[in-house]
Amino acid sequence: MTINTERIELMKHEAVGKALFKLSAPAIAGMVAMAVYSLVDTFFVSLLRDTTAIAATGIVFPIFQLVGAIGLTFGMGAASVISRRLGENNYKAANETAATAFLTAAAAGILLAIGGIIFIKPLLYFFGATDSILDVATLYGRIIIGGAVFPVMNMCINNVLRSEGASLHSSSGQIAGAVANIILDPIFIFGLDMGITGAAVATVISQAISSLYLLSFYLRRKGVLHPLSLKYFKPDMHTYEQIMALGLPTFVRQILGSISFALVNGAAGSYGGDKAIAAISVTFRLMMLLMMALFGLGQGLQPLAGFNYGAKNFVRVRETIRLAFISAFVLCFTAGGIGFIFAPQIMEFFTPQDVTVIAMGTIAIRLTAATLIPVGIAIMFGGIFQSLGDGRSAMILAAGQQGVFLIPLILILPEYWGLTGVFAAQPFSFALAFLVGAFLYSRMVRKLHREEMALT
Repeated sequence: MTINTERIELMKHEAVGKALFKLSAPAIAGMVAMAVYSLVDTFFVSLLRDTTAIAATGIVFPIFQLVGAIGLTFGMGAASVISRRLGENNYKAANETAATAFLTAAAAGILLAIGGIIFIKPLLYFFGATDSILDVATLYGRIIIGGAVFPVMNMCINNVLRSEGASLHSSSGQIAGAVANIILDPIFIFGLDMGITGAAVATVISQAISSLYLLSFYLRRKGVLHPLSLKYFKPDMHTYEQIMALGLPTFVRQILGSISFALVNGAAGSYGGDKAIAAISVTFRLMMLLMMALFGLGQGLQPLAGFNYGAKNFVRVRETIRLAFISAFVLCFTAGGIGFIFAPQIMEFFTPQDVTVIAMGTIAIRLTAATLIPVGIAIMFGGIFQSLGDGRSAMILAAGQQGVFLIPLILILPEYWGLTGVFAAQPFSFALAFLVGAFLYSRMVRKLHREEMALT
């Protein structure tokens, strides 16, 4: 049996719990590794004992997320299509989707890098930079955005890898990049005395290392798919429509999330100055660490649920979804408890000499921790909708999470609760999105039941 057949057999016949673990564990490790990039930068920059520098990384963070969102849009959209086509044994269509998504994403990454370098200062102002932060954020942001092609390629290709069951290689590449960042950050920041600029250089080099590792899988012809092949590149409207039907909700969520982050930074600066921006920066990075783990779980369920949905094996689809919900609940309950209890100690780790930032961050972390369970379930709803091809529900949920609810809340709550309202906006928006997701999910369950009955 070849390694390619083994991956297909895993999704088709392996016990669902074992299959979900084998696909999700590497995906979770890989996605957490992606979150570690920004968290590591925050930690080492905090050793400079400069609140402005910490705040500057927070201003650049949503731009970095937005860059990755381009790759994630093409990657997750393609992964859903690929998984279902593999379940249908339509390998030609799967290859065309993979090649078109990856090559388009790489081109978009190059254009983003050029545009980002040219318009760096307007971007930073848009995302909440104050005059006191701008110069430092420009040093850091110009380099981070200049290397945009690497996170775009990484986020796309790792989803393509997972769509054919190669989760271990995908996560290994992301972990390799994160480890490289941990090693290179102190070398460039302190050893070469480059300060915050060194943190940016280390991150870009680490992302490049990750890209080379991930692409080596296909360069060595280890996969079922051929995403680097111009032979399968099919840039027509039908191919892009299929990719974007499931990828666009991811893009909308990330775009609105970045806009909302800009509003949060702006509100935090208005109500608490640079110290509040630093506090929200640390809190958002910690929340992103958990959310990336949840996205990893969602990415693990996607090929398993999508493949079996394409194969019309509804029993395995239902079991995959059930186990994903249980896993998300346990993860969020545990993380929420730890975050709520140890919030002051967590903030002190990142800002050991600033009691004001610690006090602000403690409030923000505890508000976030209290709503983590609905956050986790809402993310699972989105993953389920995408894996089963329900782009409309995924879009509605994504828009609700980061736009319909969050943007009004960040404008309204601070008027009544001040800085606490700024910190509460995102947790509350996810709680409201959970209610919307639950309604949409109940409709999907009925649809699956009708499809299953039609086969009997």
